[in-house]
Amino acid sequence: MTEAGLACLEPLAALLGPSELRRVADGLDIDRAPRRATRSLAPEKRDRAEELVRGVIDGFGNHRAVAAALRAIASTAERVPPPPTLVWSSPQLPGDSVRTTSAIVRMIDDAEESVLASTYSGGATAPFVEALARAAQRRVRITVVADVSNCRESAEAIGRAVPRVRMLGFYDADSGQPRLQHSKVLVIDGRIALVTSANLSYAAVEKNLEAGLLVHGTHVASQITRRFADLVANGNLRSW
Repeated sequence: MTEAGLACLEPLAALLGPSELRRVADGLDIDRAPRRATRSLAPEKRDRAEELVRGVIDGFGNHRAVAAALRAIASTAERVPPPPTLVWSSPQLPGDSVRTTSAIVRMIDDAEESVLASTYSGGATAPFVEALARAAQRRVRITVVADVSNCRESAEAIGRAVPRVRMLGFYDADSGQPRLQHSKVLVIDGRIALVTSANLSYAAVEKNLEAGLLVHGTHVASQITRRFADLVANGNLRSW
C-alpha cells in the first residue's frame, strides 16, 4: 500500500457513508471499473469518489483488496457513529459546513429503503419535497406526517408531489378531530435522524433562522420511528 493510496482512502471514507461505501465495494467486485462502481452515488459525489477510488486502487494494486477495505471501514463507521452535527439554516456565514437544505436533500438522495419525515408546513416545489419525489422514483418507502389542522393545503400539495407517499395527519384519538402537528424530524433507512426546528418549506431553510441536530446511528432513529408507530397504533396518526 503506497502513501498516495492511503492519502486517497481517508477523504473517500469522509465523503461517503457506510451504505455508499458498500455500494462502491459491490461495484468493484462486479466490474472493477471505478466509474461504474461509483455510478449509483449522488451526482455531486460521483466524480470526486471516482477520482479517489482510482487513487486507492493504484495504491492497493488490487480492486478486491480495496473492496474489502471499504466494507471494513463501513462496518467500523456503523459501530462507532460520529457525534451529532449542528445544522443551521439562513444566513450563510464564513466557516459554515452544514446547512439545513443541503443536509436534508443529501440524506433523502442517499436513502435506499425508507424515509420518515414530519413537518408543519411545506410546498411542492421545496427542495426537500423534490428530493422526496426523486426517492419515490427509486421505490424508496416514504411516510410524511403533516399538519392537517392549519396547513391541510400544504399537506395535500406534498401528497400530490410525491408518488406513492403515505401521508399521515395528527388527530385526537377519541373525537377524531385534527390536532396541531408541529414536529419536524427526518429518519433515513432507520439509521440517520435529523431533529430540527425547520419545516420542509423553502422559507424555513432559506429565510428563517432554524437549527437542528443530525444524529447517525440507530438509537435516536429507532426511538423516533417507534414513537410514530405507537401513535398510529393508538389512533393519533391516521391516513387522510
